[in-house]
Amino acid sequence: MKWALSVLVLALLSGCGSTPAPLSSISYKPPLDCNETNVLAALPSELTNAMYIPTQWQPADGTDLKVILDGGGIACTYGVQQAEIGATVSWVEDTSGLFESRIAAWKGQGFEETSLPGVTADRIFVITTAAMNAREIHSWNANILVKGNWIQVSASYIYKNSEATQLVNAAISSLRS
Repeated sequence: MKWALSVLVLALLSGCGSTPAPLSSISYKPPLDCNETNVLAALPSELTNAMYIPTQWQPADGTDLKVILDGGGIACTYGVQQAEIGATVSWVEDTSGLFESRIAAWKGQGFEETSLPGVTADRIFVITTAAMNAREIHSWNANILVKGNWIQVSASYIYKNSEATQLVNAAISSLRS
């Protein structure tokens, strides 16, 4: 009897030659609603009364924003509208190489590939200080490829890469899994 029970247990444990199903990988997608992101909470406390600023986007052809929105992405602005200070963050799933297709244009605009302190991403392109000054752009900008998504971050209150960690990580953590 013990012998029969042992054979039965071995047969059950062996799974009759089947292999376990592979674990599915987690996929990440852009937020669906600007009010459901972590970005507003990441703005500096000095930006009193900061809020989500609904915007009717009308992007020009060939711009990053047009590519993001046409790709099914979302763009959201947060801050103090009267003071014209805050951040705009855009997210789009990078299913067809949108990020890669924009790199040459970014390099031509003065972006360089770099890393950001405390930020984990596949690739990051940030506008250089020299390019901001030459073009009289008073906004820090970055394009980030992370978890299969292109995230674009622009902030009028950031002047150095080391100041961007909290905002960029809030944008990344706003992805849905």
